[in-house]
Amino acid sequence: MILKLTIGKWRFTFSMAPTTRVVGVNSNLPDGKHILMWDLDTGSYEMIKQELLYIQRTYLLPNIYICKTGRKHGYHAFCFKKVTWRTCVAILAATLYLDWNYYKYGIYRGHFTLRVSPKHARHITYLETLRSAYEEDCKPQNLQSWVMYETLQNGWHSNKIELKIFEDAFKR
Repeated sequence: MILKLTIGKWRFTFSMAPTTRVVGVNSNLPDGKHILMWDLDTGSYEMIKQELLYIQRTYLLPNIYICKTGRKHGYHAFCFKKVTWRTCVAILAATLYLDWNYYKYGIYRGHFTLRVSPKHARHITYLETLRSAYEEDCKPQNLQSWVMYETLQNGWHSNKIELKIFEDAFKR
């Protein structure tokens, strides 16, 4: 709901919406570089997988890990390759099926953030690793920028997440 109130030449706007707190991990690394993280929300799993394989071959990327977000066409993907901000932005922009709100807000903030905790009974679950001959040059332990944030959604779930949960998904 949005309420608007105008007093003289001033307009005051108030909004109300149900939210839930979730935990996310940011793309930025301590050395100023970023890992690649995708929020993909349109298209079938097979279409998204083929697109990520194309991006992996095109940019000579190491393994890409794909997770399901709990939504019908919702997927997250991670690639533990250190890249500059400019390269990160370019690779994500070249990816079909990317959530453009995710991209837009990532550009605005200077890093990308993916949810790793449950959101209203929707858990992140590991699906598959797209294998590559190229070596990863960082690990989940290098991710030191974690954030708790509110997102539009009914429900409340545990805000505590351990790095071990995140790491275990990438040991497969």
